[in-house]
Amino acid sequence: MSRSIVLLGGPDSGKTNYIGSLWRVLDAGSGILHAADQPDDINFVLDITDHIFAGEFAPRTEHSDARRDFEVVVAATEEGPQARIVVPDISGELWRNAVINSEIDSDWMTELKRADGALLFVRVGSDQDVRPLDWVTSRTLLERFGGEEEPSLPTQVMLCELIRFLEVSLTNREDGARPRLSVVVSAWDLVDAEKFQRGPFAYIEREYPLVAGKLTDLESLDVRIFGLSSVGGDLEHDAAYREAFLKAGPDGHGWVAVNEQNGWRKDPDITLPIAWAVGL
Repeated sequence: MSRSIVLLGGPDSGKTNYIGSLWRVLDAGSGILHAADQPDDINFVLDITDHIFAGEFAPRTEHSDARRDFEVVVAATEEGPQARIVVPDISGELWRNAVINSEIDSDWMTELKRADGALLFVRVGSDQDVRPLDWVTSRTLLERFGGEEEPSLPTQVMLCELIRFLEVSLTNREDGARPRLSVVVSAWDLVDAEKFQRGPFAYIEREYPLVAGKLTDLESLDVRIFGLSSVGGDLEHDAAYREAFLKAGPDGHGWVAVNEQNGWRKDPDITLPIAWAVGL
């Protein structure tokens, strides 16, 4: 096993809830990927799934003092190649400092350099989303991090810098191909039918033009965009959906938006962004 993939994203990006739903699919083997081995420490994920069983989104973990990293080995077939999924429990503030200082914790920089794929999460409608006054402001901030009265770092600037970390860190694949990046737009169930059919990249173009430009110009990474609903709907604000979710049980609700010839469709296999990133 030589392939490794990392999951990363800022505060409230949807990564935590994805991990909980993902583990249930991997453990049950109901998607294209399954868990090849039981993780050494699964308490972090079990805490998340407890919330999902109760019909709740997992609480944010970015302000926790205790790091609870998670990794699991996955495979598509019993005797086939394997890949190690690494989920660093790095707080939003630490990511922000890493972006501002252009420096990331040495342990996780080493982890990034071992990986040949990544998932980068951005969430629809997050209350942690920081918007600049205008597009030019974001560009200016990219050139002048720091300062005594530093403004809040716009989300799209942070995402661009996380992509840059991946550009300079990820290793080429075994076949010499470029590393793969799955950009996952979470809470995709919140968009209307028209936005759904335009696809998540059109959403990124509208909401985060700097990020869209960065993804379009990437030469060192192979990129694919996915929409994601980890639990299939809004457990927090849609009481009817939450009731149906609890009645049916937590499994089988999540889906991924994938693009085919006839447009975008929902696929129930939420392992697909990882399967594509690692090429299993």
